[in-house]
Amino acid sequence: MSELLRLTDVTRTVKLPDDSDLHILTGVDLTISNGDHVGIVGRSGTGKSTLLNLLGLLDRPTTGVLEWAGQDVRALSARAAARIRGRDVGFVFQQFNLLPGRTALENVAAPLMYAPGPQFWRRRTIAAEMLDRMGLGARLDSMPESLSGGEQQRVAIARALVRGPKVVLADEPTGALDLETGGEVMELLDGVTHDTGAALITITHDVNVAAMARQRFRLEGGRLQAGVSV
Repeated sequence: MSELLRLTDVTRTVKLPDDSDLHILTGVDLTISNGDHVGIVGRSGTGKSTLLNLLGLLDRPTTGVLEWAGQDVRALSARAAARIRGRDVGFVFQQFNLLPGRTALENVAAPLMYAPGPQFWRRRTIAAEMLDRMGLGARLDSMPESLSGGEQQRVAIARALVRGPKVVLADEPTGALDLETGGEVMELLDGVTHDTGAALITITHDVNVAAMARQRFRLEGGRLQAGVSV
């Protein structure tokens, strides 16, 4: 397996209004390769969102080294980081963030508006195929408000996967779903990313969701600790 992300002693500190420092991450070590499924569990306020922003190249470490495919992200311009993020990173959130007034097909096809030629011209076909893979082949023309919560999350997953990302970051992907629907969504997400070879990183407060991953960590005290007990 090829290595996609490597974090070495990564810290993240922010300046508070009173000019004091808030140390959110204090020394994170993590390696992600293609095909990995990593579950990271932590309570609110432990830095889960901060870590997701770093992994998604939305932010940069205060100290330490974050490498994407062997390249130190500190050497990337903002434009280069955005290009990698748009092409190779898929995001799935607790809130589905679907475009109102757009069908399921249009929502999933939206990221392909910025894809290179063949993907751009075939965007509706590619989006329809991905929705069919999510079990929504009969709901292509449905508006978000007519879909159940589980269906909306599957549309959001299809949108995250439609460009064939190398890394999928799932931030509390089952937080807005009931237990049974959440389990079904996680199994689907795990199965599709496994089939495509993408790495899946699930960040959650739910130990049961994290325990579905093959590598499991707890974020506590600004550091990742191996293992999650259910």
